[in-house]
Amino acid sequence: MPVLAHSDLLVAEYTAIAFLLGWAIGYERFFRGRAAGTQVYCLVSMASCAVTSAAGLGDHWFGRVIGPSEVNAAGIVAALLTGIGFLGAGVIVKGGASIRGLTTAASIWSSSAVGILVGIQFVGAALILVAMFMACMVAIPALERHLPGRMGIVVTLRYREGARPHEQSILAFMKERGLSVEPDTLSVAFDGTHYSLEFHVYASGAGRGHSLTRVAVELPDIHSVESFNVTRTSRA
Repeated sequence: MPVLAHSDLLVAEYTAIAFLLGWAIGYERFFRGRAAGTQVYCLVSMASCAVTSAAGLGDHWFGRVIGPSEVNAAGIVAALLTGIGFLGAGVIVKGGASIRGLTTAASIWSSSAVGILVGIQFVGAALILVAMFMACMVAIPALERHLPGRMGIVVTLRYREGARPHEQSILAFMKERGLSVEPDTLSVAFDGTHYSLEFHVYASGAGRGHSLTRVAVELPDIHSVESFNVTRTSRA
């Protein structure tokens, strides 16, 4: 049975630290019910740390001391970050005007950076990085809700048979409710009996979070509209 060498214990020690830091990042995503669970973050962080640590101990490879290491540690780090990037891309989903998974993908990639820092024994820097990641994902969104900004809403109107869409009346309707329409997003479709109009509107100010409900409640006031769909855009 092989005996654990000092190099084995060193890699295991730092990989355990990477496990804890990866879990800390992953728990925030788990708490918010996002696609990737804490296991993904732990595995990415640990694997990145283990491979980086082993690269730094290249002179101990194959169970013996072989002299000065010729391992290209920088190349291994670059390959890790590239590979994890493909893993993160797998959780990005586009649906209509919304894109989900961007933050999760970025945080998965970031957890590999944490593992790499631990692997090269920059544990203090890794701890600070995790704290900054948590601030970015938790504190920043809470702060931005109180800052000036705009919320995007996609509106699709289906007109009654025989009714035609009137662009100017729609623009005026939205403007009266404090919503601005992006003219470049207007599109009209006709299926042979009904016209459909789709466009993006933007709500500004402190009450922008309630704009989607307000639009949905007041759209039936347009008598020529038979049905409608209102969707909030997202880049989470």
